[in-house]
Amino acid sequence: MLSVAFAARQTFYMPHTLNLDAAISRFQEARFARTRSRNLLKRYHTFSLKKAFEIIASTASDGDLINGGHIDFPSVRKSIQRKSKIITLLREPAARCRSEYEYCRNSYLRSNPLRRIDTSARCKAAGKYNFDGFLDFLLDWREGYSDVAANYLGWDGQQDLNTFHEENVFHSGALEQSQKFESGLSEKMNMPMRMPHDNTGVSEERFTITRTQQEKIEKIYPRDFQLYEWQLANA
Repeated sequence: MLSVAFAARQTFYMPHTLNLDAAISRFQEARFARTRSRNLLKRYHTFSLKKAFEIIASTASDGDLINGGHIDFPSVRKSIQRKSKIITLLREPAARCRSEYEYCRNSYLRSNPLRRIDTSARCKAAGKYNFDGFLDFLLDWREGYSDVAANYLGWDGQQDLNTFHEENVFHSGALEQSQKFESGLSEKMNMPMRMPHDNTGVSEERFTITRTQQEKIEKIYPRDFQLYEWQLANA
């Protein structure tokens, strides 16, 4: 959808900028660094994230897009050092967490033994535990895994969300209200566009989140729930 919206602009690729698994082990830290370095070398002929940002900053024009992996906005703002804004689509945190569990578990169980060794800590946990055990794992390591949406957007929970949105967001929406996201972005970009898919699995509808699980999820993602509820109220 964004490739259509920004077809007339330059689009710069950036791989994942935050290693959520880093606190688990040095192996997880090295695994993330290896994958990111490969992507940077392929795109910018450098292993350095700092150098890649410098290339973007020296080449980009106003209105261009940075896209690709899961990119945290504070890194962009600090490294580009020019006015930048976010385009983001939020998902209800409990549904997002259950979806991540199913995705990671299925990926892990379908992998061969060697591939399982070289996978993320979250996917290993999803493959090993049921959903309750997965939530306990996230709670045990919440320093790295909590409030992923808020951390990627750079909202610390203190700044007024109206002010934060006005200063930092070009366009945002909720996945559960994707048509509003589509129509709003279409209006801003002055062109019709639709999301090709909503990135949710029909099979997920059969899963019920229990009260105990919901309480655990709310402990893991308190700021994410605030962000999502604000988005619904201000769409």
